[in-house]
Amino acid sequence: MKVVDNGNEESGRQSRGAAVNRVTLVGRLTSDPELHYTPSGTAVTQLRLATNEGEEPQFHNLSAWSKVAEFAGKYLRKGRLLYVEGRLHWSTWQAADGSSRRSCEVRVSNLQALDQRPEQGEQSEAEGQ
Repeated sequence: MKVVDNGNEESGRQSRGAAVNRVTLVGRLTSDPELHYTPSGTAVTQLRLATNEGEEPQFHNLSAWSKVAEFAGKYLRKGRLLYVEGRLHWSTWQAADGSSRRSCEVRVSNLQALDQRPEQGEQSEAEGQ
């Protein structure tokens, strides 16, 4: 059975109405953002964010694209407090042993630093600790 919903053809799935894929997080970067460019020249930045849910931290993989990626790569560093909006994106791939693997990341559509950017001297001192 094939059902066409909003132009997307899916095998064996029926539409159950509207769905929302939206994520909002506030947390701190656990490492410096990693800015890369695709072969076509599009900026992509990988980030890792920690949030606190009770006493245990939760870690989230994020990816930002284009202008948001360039901003993150240029201005953000480990420890910065961020407000992030985006959507969940699942990837599936085949591992070297032949097993199927799956991972989830937040594709960032908007982000905002919630703390002050450290002064140049403060940032150098913090990195030395």
